[in-house]
Amino acid sequence: MSQDRLDRGRARLVTTACMGLAVAVVFIIGYWILSGSLEDWETLVAGGVFILLLGGNAWLATRGHVTLTAWLLVGLLTLLISVDLVEYGIGSPTAAAYVIPIVLAACCLGFWEGLGIAAIGSAVCWLIAWASTSGRLELDPPADISHLTFNAPALMVMLLLTALIVGWWSRYILKQEQE
Repeated sequence: MSQDRLDRGRARLVTTACMGLAVAVVFIIGYWILSGSLEDWETLVAGGVFILLLGGNAWLATRGHVTLTAWLLVGLLTLLISVDLVEYGIGSPTAAAYVIPIVLAACCLGFWEGLGIAAIGSAVCWLIAWASTSGRLELDPPADISHLTFNAPALMVMLLLTALIVGWWSRYILKQEQE
């Protein structure tokens, strides 16, 4: 497979991820508006800014800046997920969202990069579990000991397995294409 063809495929993957995330933001905020659970107007602004960032990232990807845009998207998602978990703890369903930047990293950046993002997500989960169960991080509702004894290790296994599976498959496909 030529490098140009590979870069076009990765650019499409980054662009598709950006579009999918933008639709997800519109859906979630729309649901909050319709259900009456939207708490403040700042959420609308943050959603709009996030969609603009995603649009700019997708545009850059289509202009050939695939590695840059993949790193920007992976980094932004990893940061946003981590910040959300500091606020809500690893009992939040958001913890599973680490799978998205892990898959993107494994497919667009490489095997080791995917494992690196999985390691970062795992470390954040363990740190938040430890901080919330030791009283150093106040959560509402308070964290249960199961965050440290079950959630953190289970999340680590899921994240690392995701990186291994997707990263190995991406590596295998690239190797097959080169033969």
